[in-house]
Amino acid sequence: MKIALICSHGGHLTEMTYMMDAFAEHDIFFVTYDNIRTRNLNYRKYLFPNFGKKPYKMFLNLPKIINILLKEKPDVILSNGAEIAIPFFYLGRLLRKRTIFIECYTRIDTPTVTGKLVYPVSQLFLVLWPEMLTFYGKKAEYWGNMFNREDSTTPERPEEQILVITGMHSGFNRLVKKVDEIAGEIPEKIIIQSGNASYSIKNAEHFKFKDYDEIKSLIKNSKLVICPGAMSAVDSLYLGTPVIIIPRSKDEGEVINDHQRIFAEKLESQGLVKIVNNLDCLKDSISEFDGIKHNIKLNKGFLNELKYFLGVTGK
Repeated sequence: MKIALICSHGGHLTEMTYMMDAFAEHDIFFVTYDNIRTRNLNYRKYLFPNFGKKPYKMFLNLPKIINILLKEKPDVILSNGAEIAIPFFYLGRLLRKRTIFIECYTRIDTPTVTGKLVYPVSQLFLVLWPEMLTFYGKKAEYWGNMFNREDSTTPERPEEQILVITGMHSGFNRLVKKVDEIAGEIPEKIIIQSGNASYSIKNAEHFKFKDYDEIKSLIKNSKLVICPGAMSAVDSLYLGTPVIIIPRSKDEGEVINDHQRIFAEKLESQGLVKIVNNLDCLKDSISEFDGIKHNIKLNKGFLNELKYFLGVTGK
């Protein structure tokens, strides 16, 4: 069976890669946004300009979308967001393709706009937290979480370094500035992935973007990751590196809603991360931080359910 995997290029793509075992027996291709990470994606792929910042590009690219669907003839269109899924789902239903949407793992108390828009044309609609069932109709199903918590100890790291990750999207000047100010005042080396931040870093080692495998290598070699939350925290926990989360703030104009803060609070309630809301306390929090005794692992039950469903629908 041929499956089109539709997702945007940041955390949604990371989330999708954790589900790859469920698609192992099928012919797959990706449709995603064009950036440094997706150009190096080691799967057959089609790349588009980012629709999220300029929605009109969705309509400008309709001929390309139609051509992909007619050329590839996928049996299933599967997405976990974001907005790039919308035209593929509606055109896919017109072409009588099966459609599967998996709501974003980092959404716990609010549905995504994409989820609400594709819900009517999704044949299977999954949420990854039971709390999310109340936001959708009877079609929505919960098959379990994508990850389970496991007890662990933080392994020894070859370097005493702290990695700061700001992500692929909007800049996080407030965090970058504060970390740069304390670089040199603590014994650990600090490396900052500054992304789209405009602040000029003076004291810390830094870079804007790297390939995903390089980021994972830096995470593995760090004693601590500091990030705004979302899938950077998930990657770090999966790789066994403790995490301090500095949530972006709606009040500071850094995000349009606080869903990442809610996600971070859920992880903290499970004993997985530490949240620092006041950046003036960050230096002391780093010095006092003694690691987290829990990490996460993939929930094989969820992946097996998805794998079984795809096997049944493909017959």
